[in-house]
Amino acid sequence: MNGAHLHLILCHIPIIGAGFTILLLLFAFAQKSKELKRTSLWFAVITGAAALVVYLTGDSAEEVAKLIPGITETIIEPHEEYALFYFISLLLIGCIALAGLFLSRASSSALHKFAVLVFVLNLLATILAVKTGYTGGKIRHTEIENTTTVK
Repeated sequence: MNGAHLHLILCHIPIIGAGFTILLLLFAFAQKSKELKRTSLWFAVITGAAALVVYLTGDSAEEVAKLIPGITETIIEPHEEYALFYFISLLLIGCIALAGLFLSRASSSALHKFAVLVFVLNLLATILAVKTGYTGGKIRHTEIENTTTVK
């Protein structure tokens, strides 16, 4: 297994984790459940940690990808840029969630506020997830480029 394999295996974990956090928070809000809000915040923390691991595997994946004919820095660079912003956003969300878990021990009002903040930030980060995934797919999945019309 090389760096590209590892990166491709791990890269979906933060996307799924953030999506699961959003869904779990929706359910927590509907049920007015403190336990589900806390669990959701823990998922956000874990997702932020997973994003760190994925981001750290990016350079080794790039080195392998550059050995493939036709793969250039021009193709990789947009993915790197979106990945950096997505990584920072998930790390920030994870830190906010961790702060919320700590600060909400004394106040359920604080728990709800942090849960709403994590929810909104995750929704916004989804835009970065889509752009990161799309530009990452273009590195090797040339079939997603809409250069010809299929009849």
